[in-house]
Amino acid sequence: MIAVCIATYNQEAFIAQAIESVLAQTCDEPMRVYIGDDTSTDGTAAVCEHYASLDNRIVYIRRKNNMGLTDNTIDLYRRILADGCAYIAMLDGDDYWIDTHKIQLQIDYLRAHPEVGFVHTNGQTSSGSGKTSFEPATGPYGVDGSGPVNCTVLFRTSLLSEELLNAIAAQHFLWLDYPLYGVFYQHTQWAYLPQKTAVWREHTSVSNPKKAIEILRYREERCRMWKWLEEQYPGKMGYSEKEAQDFLFYTKLNLIYQFDDFSFASPELLHAYKPRNWKQKLKLIGLKHPLIYAFYKKLHKKFA
Repeated sequence: MIAVCIATYNQEAFIAQAIESVLAQTCDEPMRVYIGDDTSTDGTAAVCEHYASLDNRIVYIRRKNNMGLTDNTIDLYRRILADGCAYIAMLDGDDYWIDTHKIQLQIDYLRAHPEVGFVHTNGQTSSGSGKTSFEPATGPYGVDGSGPVNCTVLFRTSLLSEELLNAIAAQHFLWLDYPLYGVFYQHTQWAYLPQKTAVWREHTSVSNPKKAIEILRYREERCRMWKWLEEQYPGKMGYSEKEAQDFLFYTKLNLIYQFDDFSFASPELLHAYKPRNWKQKLKLIGLKHPLIYAFYKKLHKKFA
């Protein structure tokens, strides 16, 4: 049995397309769709209930209280494990699949390669400017968050355990894929397939914030998850306090220029950060000299 795991919250405009893209799959393995609705306040519930009434393969779960993305997904995993499903395919409620043979493609690969436990694919990013292809990194995660895109992922449920789910839940991370897949990388072989099977919708979300303080929080959470993975697997994740600190300094430097918000200009940033290239150096100098700052902003606006 294949379980399709969909965590959703206030995605009324997108959830129908996500569900329909799953139901359109052609696969020789039975499939069940688990939807965890984290107490949506829009029309998401009505859409999910409609599809659940039409297809008995859909298990729709509406939370009584908002759990957050990580706990919502972990609870879905526990239900999937209890039902004895052999595979889990991931799909966020605002994304969708574009290849009706996506699941079959990945299952066939895992059947032919028993040593592989995790397979992901290429896909597209959808934004206001149109669709662009992405080719995710296939190696371990770093501070930049490169790695598999969640809507392209399928893995064996044998990689999950109650101990692992409890350990991640205890960290109260903002999202789950980064730490979970980082653990998987240490325990199984990965495979990357170049076929474009899914669309990741690029809009404001936990993983794509738009406000300055939310962007900083997102980057800080990346560093915290990266550090946690390093603590679980010392010397294997490439974590260093200096690189994490430099990454956050670099983030703050960019946020100042992007939002004209000087609240990020801490003494540590102005005096401790060592620029890695001429652009960073010019930006740092600009914070100490208003004329250079104004010139850089004007130049950037002209050529943006």
